[in-house]
Amino acid sequence: MSRTIRLQSDSNAHDRPWRVAVEQGFFAAEGLKVEYHEDNPKGVAGRVEDFSQRWKETQLQKGALEVYPVCEWGAIERVQTLGGGKIIGLDTTVRTGALMVRKDSKIQSLGALRNVPIAVTWHAGTFYAAIEALEAAGVPFGEIKLVHANDRLEVLLGGATEAAALMEPLVSRAAAAGARKLADLRWHGGIVAGDDVDEATAQNYAGRSIAPSTGSARMRTARAKRCCAISSPPNAPAA
Repeated sequence: MSRTIRLQSDSNAHDRPWRVAVEQGFFAAEGLKVEYHEDNPKGVAGRVEDFSQRWKETQLQKGALEVYPVCEWGAIERVQTLGGGKIIGLDTTVRTGALMVRKDSKIQSLGALRNVPIAVTWHAGTFYAAIEALEAAGVPFGEIKLVHANDRLEVLLGGATEAAALMEPLVSRAAAAGARKLADLRWHGGIVAGDDVDEATAQNYAGRSIAPSTGSARMRTARAKRCCAISSPPNAPAA
């Protein structure tokens, strides 16, 4: 009898491949029974600054969850800081976002964001990707001013911050409200599993091997992303 793997989504936009893979039976074909749980039940209120108190992190620590995806840098930090769980692979898809400002903003380049507060989700993908993009544009680390916001879109459009690092569907919603994109953001996802997930299950689930018997579920999941990307609901919440 196959073990049930409970998976917590990290982003309704970027984790659609997981749901498609479950619904289409891709994991079942690999001998895995996967339960997909979409987003956190607390919504925006659950996206607190302290990641140890966020939904998926607390659920893994309690043993109520076996696997969750997060950004690759966040995966390293969570395993190190929380003292539980392990990284079993990188997501096969690239996550995307954007650094954005309001339409009436005087800021026209990344360099102009030096010492300017930028809304992010603390120690999540947009947090690390924003630092990477700004440093690449010549902004010294000490002059990068990131601030946590549970609702980055709200604080950007409401004027509480001059800029925000967003991921879909917030990028599209910000653009619809007239916001301008300064730069694209790119990062990979990491896959964190509980300590009780054995090595064989982890290998099969994450598809770290390119062999068909272990990798095909994840490769199919990557293909599923391309199939479902255009159908992601524009007003779905983002992590």
